[in-house]
Amino acid sequence: MMVDCIQTYRPFMIPGVPTQFMRIAEANLSRMNVLLLSGSAPLPLEVAEAIKKKTGMPISEGYGLTETSPSTHYNLSAFSKIFGFMSKEKFGIGIPTPDTECKLVDPETGQMVPFGESGEMLIRGPQVMMGYWPQAGLGLTQDGWLHTGDIAVMDEDGYFQVVDRIKDMVNISGLKVYTTQVDDVLYKHPAVLMAAAFGVPDPQIPGSERVMAIIQLKEGYQGKVQAEDILELCKAHLAPYAVPKFVEFRDEMPLTVTEKVYKKALRDEILSKMKASGDNR
Repeated sequence: MMVDCIQTYRPFMIPGVPTQFMRIAEANLSRMNVLLLSGSAPLPLEVAEAIKKKTGMPISEGYGLTETSPSTHYNLSAFSKIFGFMSKEKFGIGIPTPDTECKLVDPETGQMVPFGESGEMLIRGPQVMMGYWPQAGLGLTQDGWLHTGDIAVMDEDGYFQVVDRIKDMVNISGLKVYTTQVDDVLYKHPAVLMAAAFGVPDPQIPGSERVMAIIQLKEGYQGKVQAEDILELCKAHLAPYAVPKFVEFRDEMPLTVTEKVYKKALRDEILSKMKASGDNR
């Protein structure tokens, strides 16, 4: 229905979430002058490129939280296609909105990370909440910074890109794996509609984890794609320790109320099954 509306009414702007754009990417869209805006979760690069190939227009991403009313970043570079103020659009959530401060800190030490390195994103600005009810300031630092729980990097132009949630990072014998980067590789496979990578405990190494990937295939690919096909793709694009140890296919993926792939539900389900069966994988 959404695709029918787009084709019929040719809207000026199409806001959506990544799962909606995944479905739109599969539709027979024609080229059009339209502003596309994705939010609520990181947009896989392969999905963004598929949309651009069909419509001729890049997707802009935004970022925000309920605690920030809700926007803190916007990727203006997508407008360069129309207004020509940049030679090429950039991928990611963009730059902070007016009067908004953003810094990246080491999650363990709280110190600002060197330029170009990843760190937890902290936000301060007029749109940030006063605190969690009923206590003013609850959930903020003493000087008003909000910890987002998201890991990001900033490039030389001040454009930010979210690489993972702190709670979704996988620790493999001390090596960090950003699951959104694994997701991006999974979406490179032409048969993948939706994908989610996350960590499960490694029973052989206490405190360490292993990567698991759960995948929903596009219509018509069921039974034609095997786990080995996915793993070969991952081996070609990821460090050996970041390659998923387990791949599972699902007919449907659980989604949140905002239609994000519900990684926590998937991980909790797998952990529960492992515990019940004594499965050490």
